[in-house]
Amino acid sequence: MTKCPEIGPISISEKPEYNNTCRESFTVNLPTSFLPEEKELNMTHLESALREGFEVKVNIDENACQECLSSHALCGFDQTFPSGVKCAPLYPPDADDIRRRCSASFSCGDQKDLMYPFWIPGREDCGHPDFKLECNASFAELTIFSVKFRILEMDYSSRVIRLSRSDYIGNICPLNPVSAPFDENVIPFSPDTEMLTIYYDCRTELSQSVSTYVGEISCHDDVRSYYVTRNLSSPLLSGVRGLINDFKGICRRNVSIPASRPALDTLERTPTPDNLKKALEEGFDLAFNEDCSLCMVSWGACGYTQISSRFVCYCDGWVHTNICDHLFWGFSIKAKLGFGVVFWGSVVSLFLVGIFYVMWCTKKTSDDLRQHDLKALIPLKQYSYAQVKIITKSFVERVGKGGFGTVYRGTLCDGRSVAVKILKDSKGNGEDFINEVASISKTSHVNIVDLLGFCVEGSKRAILYEFLENGSLDRFISKNASMSLDWMTLHNISLGIARGLEYLHHGCKARIVHFDIKPHNILLDENLCPKVSDFGLAKLCKKKESILSLLGTRGTIGYIAPEVFSRMYGSVSHKSDVYSYGMLVLEMIGARNKERADQNSASNASSMYFPDWIYEDLEKGENERLKGSGIISEEEEIAKKMTLVGLWCIQSSPSDRPPMNRVVEMMEGNLDALEVPPRPVLQIPPAPLQDSSTLSEDVSASTEV
Repeated sequence: MTKCPEIGPISISEKPEYNNTCRESFTVNLPTSFLPEEKELNMTHLESALREGFEVKVNIDENACQECLSSHALCGFDQTFPSGVKCAPLYPPDADDIRRRCSASFSCGDQKDLMYPFWIPGREDCGHPDFKLECNASFAELTIFSVKFRILEMDYSSRVIRLSRSDYIGNICPLNPVSAPFDENVIPFSPDTEMLTIYYDCRTELSQSVSTYVGEISCHDDVRSYYVTRNLSSPLLSGVRGLINDFKGICRRNVSIPASRPALDTLERTPTPDNLKKALEEGFDLAFNEDCSLCMVSWGACGYTQISSRFVCYCDGWVHTNICDHLFWGFSIKAKLGFGVVFWGSVVSLFLVGIFYVMWCTKKTSDDLRQHDLKALIPLKQYSYAQVKIITKSFVERVGKGGFGTVYRGTLCDGRSVAVKILKDSKGNGEDFINEVASISKTSHVNIVDLLGFCVEGSKRAILYEFLENGSLDRFISKNASMSLDWMTLHNISLGIARGLEYLHHGCKARIVHFDIKPHNILLDENLCPKVSDFGLAKLCKKKESILSLLGTRGTIGYIAPEVFSRMYGSVSHKSDVYSYGMLVLEMIGARNKERADQNSASNASSMYFPDWIYEDLEKGENERLKGSGIISEEEEIAKKMTLVGLWCIQSSPSDRPPMNRVVEMMEGNLDALEVPPRPVLQIPPAPLQDSSTLSEDVSASTEV
């Protein structure tokens, strides 16, 4: 305790309760060597201690700070950064310098031509803070929430980044694994990415396999471990929801890891440790930043600003939010004035020319087409019509013809074979072209055909797909087919088609309804893996539960759902694809081509809806007639399962048909779990198979209810 002039008594203490006994108080840091033990405070000692000051130790990543200093920048602390280090340049860089630096790609490990969002020291302005790379001799890694991920592939043309967790490469039981949450606002997962959850060291043993989505693995000293192959919020896990909730209490630790849906499908079909390891090693895809695509198209360079902590597009002399504006930015004042004079001097002339231009544009579709869905087309490579002619060698090899155009075989400069679809002139200012390109460019699935590019030049429009050697399914199941498929192959094909439709209906951000599922639109690769193609009639729905408003009928006779013909059966929705799928499955098992169907036609019963005789045979137990001659007992279960699934899918009311995710479960599950569905109440006579024709009336914009 001591006294100060004009203030009165003052005291110094380490105890906070003195704050309440004094009129004013404050806290000051002092070195521990100063201990006010005297009853009378020695002001000289206090002044000396205050002058000496005190030390502060900052908990910061020294390696990251050293890298920052080596790039001639200032190292600072910012808790919003993963490493705690904020690296700020000594002098604000010029936008032109950054654009030149960020426009140039770089290499890291085995990855070449890397750009945004990745960066290395010296390129801080060219990448997102979360995507700093560590370069090793044979691979490149990045760290997200202390978890290392290895870059497997970076494809800027398809806007896909493929990553794999480093600690799970060659090992399904790493020590103390943790989950790494991704910020999908920065770079979202691709549509076919799903979370695989592994529960380690669980105290309860499952008596048997309770679900195709739950499997067991063995790890070191752990009692037992389990994995779940679907997102924990998936409705497909409703039957084992209680078990999964129990896992959180009976298992010591768990980790969620992104994985690709095709790899998880393989794991569900064949649950082995090797397939689990393969699913983890194959990694998962992230969708590339759309803003960066727009920036690159406008000749800018993608980057990130530490000042506002956001994506920017470095342009010629300026920085923009997402796209370069080349009209004014970056020019001198004199140049801007010159542009203004030229611009306003041209207005009068352009006004007169514009009158004739508008009249001409009513017949011209390509300009509207470019503006209609630009964001959907940007990710794909655009070809000129001259390039298309070179690729197809002037259209010498025709491989197919459909309701919307002719398909030719071609070869890209890298040697890949492609299918080139030349579209006919269509109504709706190119709506069919927009439908097809916009729909497929948003998909990525093993059972959906890959779109490689497009052409828009005047009235000429073309779409380039991957070429599949085995052609369409129609070649294998028609009456004139030169080769037949065994029952297991038929089942795998029908299951693959179901998975493709499940992805379109439930796996995309916007639901896609195909509206033209038929054998001709199912392509088969060299391994007879099916791929859904021809999206000319497809519709996109913004909401998951959508009803489509149609101005006319579309589809192929024999596969069109009854509600498309008449609203008395219900509303048109994604369940219309389910009906077409059911008709396709019934045709695959030969229900429309066998002896019984011919007997009905010969006996003046052509108006009989053909599944009726399937029900009669099921009731009588006449399986041979349904499944065809020569079937062996091991194949009976497959044939009957496909029959029952097909019959469930063609129920007259859309509400009675299962959704495609349920169809996949039915195709993968046991026959004993399937009941014979009621007979459809339908009075539409079937059309002859060989006379199938396509209906393609205009369709209104989708409306959600």
